[in-house]
Amino acid sequence: MSFNSYFAGGPTPKFNAYHIWKAHQVVAKEGPIGRKALADLLQIGEGSTRTILDKMMREGSIESSRLGITITERGKRKLDNSGVEVRQIDLSDLTLGKYNCAVLIKGAAERVNLGCEQRDEAVRAGAIGATTLVVHNSRIVFPGDEEFPDQSLVAPLRNYFRMDDGDVIIIGSAFSYEAAEKGAVTAALSLGNLSRRCWNEGTNILSQDTEADDLRCLALAIHELLGRLPVTMRSKNHPGVRCEDGEVIDIHFTGPMLEESMKKGMVIRRTSTSGPYRGLPIIAVPIMRKKEAIASIATMDLGKATPSELLSRLAERS
Repeated sequence: MSFNSYFAGGPTPKFNAYHIWKAHQVVAKEGPIGRKALADLLQIGEGSTRTILDKMMREGSIESSRLGITITERGKRKLDNSGVEVRQIDLSDLTLGKYNCAVLIKGAAERVNLGCEQRDEAVRAGAIGATTLVVHNSRIVFPGDEEFPDQSLVAPLRNYFRMDDGDVIIIGSAFSYEAAEKGAVTAALSLGNLSRRCWNEGTNILSQDTEADDLRCLALAIHELLGRLPVTMRSKNHPGVRCEDGEVIDIHFTGPMLEESMKKGMVIRRTSTSGPYRGLPIIAVPIMRKKEAIASIATMDLGKATPSELLSRLAERS
């Protein structure tokens, strides 16, 4: 589920994590394959396909020859270790569409609430619906409801997957298998962004009611650790602080990415579209307690450029 590093700062790409996963799968299965043929299978433009392949090449996941693109052992490991297994299935008694794709995500049950978020991700990706199930006490059940569904309805899943307690199964449903797969895999990969990757704060240093004055020291310390890259921080119920050039320059600060990371309980990475850091790559990380976001902290995304490059870009905007 480690495909988010493919997204660079700048304009929003015309592909998502599903296309990156699918590129690995197609090259592994069909390679050697040409770029145009791969773009057709991914149903994205050749420019977007080139961007994905360039990143795969740099990380050593593929090789290119006159015959086409082939996957390397490193690429196979990345695909095998992606955390998802995908199968075409028939569970018409449980789903809405004619075609269904089931995705098993190992050990991710703690990242699922009631499955509504996964359904919404699948629908946004083009499916008509998605059913989320978790494995609990050796039963395949709806999140939060250990009585349903009837185990006879979900028994066929055991023919496709080896499941353990704590696993998640997302079934995408659509009027074509391609749309069902895209919905299910997109929903599965979105779990990789959720709170398990966040800073799970386990003490009483912070709470959802922490005010700006009590955030100053922590925010400034992180600001220094990051070579004085801008740092912003707020709690759930109060605006917070904004640090630049070794000082707190705003004690009433909030921003849409801070708020979104708390609302969704997940890491948000993208180019800011508003505010003092508009046009710059930003990462916002929620601070979690008992599966609830109590605060959030944001800075420039070091995965997109070096600190000096980011500071230079910030200076150009000043």
